[in-house]
Amino acid sequence: MSGGQNREQLRAAIALTIAFNCFTLLVFTLSGFFRGPDSFRESLTIGVPMMLVDGFIGFHLYFVLKGTAALQPVLRWSIVTVAVVIVALLQALWDTQLRIWAGTMVTDYRQAFVRAATINTYNSGMLAALLAFQAAYAALKSNQHLLDEARQREREAQMLALRFQLNPHFLFNTLNAISSLVVSGRPRDAESMIDRLSSFLRGSLAADPDRLVTVEEEFEMLENYLEIESVRFGDRLAPSISLPDDLGDAQVPPFLLQPLVENAVKYAVAPSRMPVMIGIAAREKDRRLELEVSDTGAGDAASGSSTGVGLANVRERLRLSFGAQGEMAVHRDESGFRVVLGMPLVRRPASSQQQPSLAA
Repeated sequence: MSGGQNREQLRAAIALTIAFNCFTLLVFTLSGFFRGPDSFRESLTIGVPMMLVDGFIGFHLYFVLKGTAALQPVLRWSIVTVAVVIVALLQALWDTQLRIWAGTMVTDYRQAFVRAATINTYNSGMLAALLAFQAAYAALKSNQHLLDEARQREREAQMLALRFQLNPHFLFNTLNAISSLVVSGRPRDAESMIDRLSSFLRGSLAADPDRLVTVEEEFEMLENYLEIESVRFGDRLAPSISLPDDLGDAQVPPFLLQPLVENAVKYAVAPSRMPVMIGIAAREKDRRLELEVSDTGAGDAASGSSTGVGLANVRERLRLSFGAQGEMAVHRDESGFRVVLGMPLVRRPASSQQQPSLAA
């Protein structure tokens, strides 16, 4: 436990002890009031000094509880029980002696001491229980904070792992394509593809996987990607990108759609000898953002990529980013393959240039 947490717990224990003794003093004074004027005067005379000393003695139970926290439960609570009895006996000794000094002793010393010891044992036990509850509650809050931090770090690590799966997979395919262009005697196309790949990777490496980007930025990245692939496939790849002006500032996790577009290229365009349209669209529906990636090919884009980056990657990123509010629907019919992603519609504030965090 840190020094700040120790100080906070100590202050809480002091406040709890003061509140407990103030309540006890109130009960003691009220009981004297209802017993008669003489008892009320007695409670006023000895009540405050009695509770001040009793509170000081009882507060030492906090240190007993704290010092025995690491022990086995049976041993710990045995020590605490002994401490409660010792504290009660010391308080009873003080209470009885105070009555003698104040001249309010109405019974013999032994009876007064036994009565005070009995009452103070109950009070000390209650105070020890309250202090133990307060310490347990503080430990629970601390552990919950640590658990929340651990979950956040786990989520960030998962986001990074999912995000960094994209670059090696895309790079592998692109380098293979560049190699094929060189072998087939198309050096200019290879050079153009290298330039586009360089620009794409610069943007990819600069992106923070735990920050949101605008749909406009996401679509620009995908357009750049499709330009790279168009060098490989020529007229067989026909991209179509639809982004309404009012959705350009909507927020999405970076590179969310790339696995879907990659799959469409690999499983729809690559096997086909005819032109295949790859559609990328954004729309608002029921105050939610919908993103769609579709193709008109006959391939099975749902099978995922050879390195395992595909629909499962996108589904997991949606879960990590939006929880139950992130949805993915897969449709396949005679016209091709279509994936629709649904998520909360969050816009970038006009006055803010910073990207909001996925954890916000």
